Amino acid sequence: MLGLLLLAPVPANAKVHIHEAVREYIETNMPWPRETVRVDFISPEPDIPDRGKDVTLRIEAAGHGDFIGDAAFIVRLSAGGKFIRTETVRTRIELLRDTVVAARMIRSGAVLTEPDIRVAKKWVRRNMPDLLTFSGDAVGKRITVTARPGMELSAHMLREAPLVRKGKMVKVQFDNGSLRVTTVGIPEEDGTAGAIVRVRNVTSNKLIYGRVLGDSLVEVEI
Repeated sequence: MLGLLLLAPVPANAKVHIHEAVREYIETNMPWPRETVRVDFISPEPDIPDRGKDVTLRIEAAGHGDFIGDAAFIVRLSAGGKFIRTETVRTRIELLRDTVVAARMIRSGAVLTEPDIRVAKKWVRRNMPDLLTFSGDAVGKRITVTARPGMELSAHMLREAPLVRKGKMVKVQFDNGSLRVTTVGIPEEDGTAGAIVRVRNVTSNKLIYGRVLGDSLVEVEI
């Protein structure tokens, strides 16, 4: 539910600063820390004519009230308990957030490493939950697009990188809880962590199914 800010009456002999009131409303109701937000006013400060009574401002967000990007706020002015008029104040709200970006040119299909990325602070005007904020969310993933230096990376650009590759020899361990036997095999398909893959046992030439445990490691429960 959107917050509602009712300001104390502005004395008749004091200037009404609507922009300041709207800024206070934004900073009170937004979900972001104050030090990470900047607010610019797109519309000019409304002109309030001279009056002989105290003025009360009632402010609320128009639309969804996301408190980011271009946003409008409705200000209702009353004097002496009597409604005067409504003003619409338009703002641009930007959020400073950590963003994972490409540190260099990265080709589509590459598996990301630490030198490929960096974390930069950027002012953003949209709330994009899939933008990555931690380098650990990117390292070890395969990127599906070509990224130029400085390009922001988001979750939908990344895929889990295979830990076993088709045709590349892997270690296969057979485990029944009390006994573990190790051999080698050749996967017949790529596999990410936790995936079940087909592997041909090099010793017996039989096709077996195992779960990918790690880099070039497959386990078969027996």
